[in-house]
Amino acid sequence: MPETRSKPMRRDGAENRESLLRAAREVFATQGIDVALEEVARAAGVSRMTLYRNFSSREELAASVYEESVARIEQRAEALRDEEAGIVGLLDFVLDMQQENQIFVGALSGEGLEWLEALSERTESSFTPLLERALRSGVVHPDTQLSDVMLAFPLFAGVLDVPRRAARERQLRDARALIHRALFA
Repeated sequence: MPETRSKPMRRDGAENRESLLRAAREVFATQGIDVALEEVARAAGVSRMTLYRNFSSREELAASVYEESVARIEQRAEALRDEEAGIVGLLDFVLDMQQENQIFVGALSGEGLEWLEALSERTESSFTPLLERALRSGVVHPDTQLSDVMLAFPLFAGVLDVPRRAARERQLRDARALIHRALFA
């Protein structure tokens, strides 16, 4: 992952950084990752200089947004680790994240940049103990592998591109039901 700052921030600096991350998540989701970074700064209510003081590049900003999302997955996985069907809850949690923020799809595929691959590995690591528990308890089909679970995300992402909202909503429900039938006993 691109290098991030290690010295403590002042409170206003930390608030600016959080505003920038929140704005980046929203702007990337609605306008794509190639949007002008000035749009992110404007949405955060800060100057372009403040954006560049916090994030030296688009890659660093995107990495921080992705990392925040993966941290949420890790927290959710930890909360579900003692549930026999925890994998179902985590899968649905990540599908919901995808639906809310299509830009996160890249982090799940782990293709390309080294830091992106590391985030994908962290996501997989979150699913591994839940899958093992689900296999022991019969929640998933006995031959289900981690790669099967991870394949659900690019499959679901394909439906996110459906242009008409009504058709997309129906297809998202159908895709989620299909993924559940394929994975869960």
